[in-house]
Amino acid sequence: MNLNTFVERLNTYDSQRDQTRIAEDLRQLAKNRSLLSDHLYSTIQQDGFSTRSSLYNAYAFVLHSNNEFTLRLGFWSPVDTYDESETFIYGLNHSHDFEMYAVGYSGDGYTSIVREILDDLPLQAGHAPRLGKERTVKLAPGEVLYMPALREIHRQLAPQSMSASLSLLIHPEDSVRADESWCFDEHYTPLYPGVAAQEMMLFAETLLLLNPGSQSLPGNNKRKKHEQQQ
Repeated sequence: MNLNTFVERLNTYDSQRDQTRIAEDLRQLAKNRSLLSDHLYSTIQQDGFSTRSSLYNAYAFVLHSNNEFTLRLGFWSPVDTYDESETFIYGLNHSHDFEMYAVGYSGDGYTSIVREILDDLPLQAGHAPRLGKERTVKLAPGEVLYMPALREIHRQLAPQSMSASLSLLIHPEDSVRADESWCFDEHYTPLYPGVAAQEMMLFAETLLLLNPGSQSLPGNNKRKKHEQQQ
């Protein structure tokens, strides 16, 4: 499946009723071995060598983004040091305020350790919620991981070899937002809202130095709008 077909099909789906179709289409898209080269060629044709509309962070490319969803191709490297691990946010327990589908694209894939949040939202800093049993997913090629917004906590462990994954993020509606994403300690106690805010800020500042006309990272407009309303 090519990217245009995937986007066209996704625009016809209901995010709640068609989860099986969405997951299968993402799996089929991951069989396309030219996604990155096609994306880079299109980006260079349109924007030259500007990275403004192409990069999400230091290791992920935005293949498509609109008001409803964002599709990213992320790379995951084995690590030898703590600093390397922090670059990829390995080992950090966190939740997401958006629905996410991820499928292994290449390499052996990172491992995701997931636990369901059983308590009502919103969460409170310092108060550990009740959690479901731990489950482990190895995001090897063709393996799909689905995480609903706000209801699961996960942490990622580094792969054994350089790997890549496709991630589909379904943007949340501000009007029905029950909570925000959180970071947790090793005992799953909520620490602070937001995920990797310092890392994202550093990357955004670096991107602005490379592209002075750039104002924001692609795919983050909804998040910025929400933060400004708080």
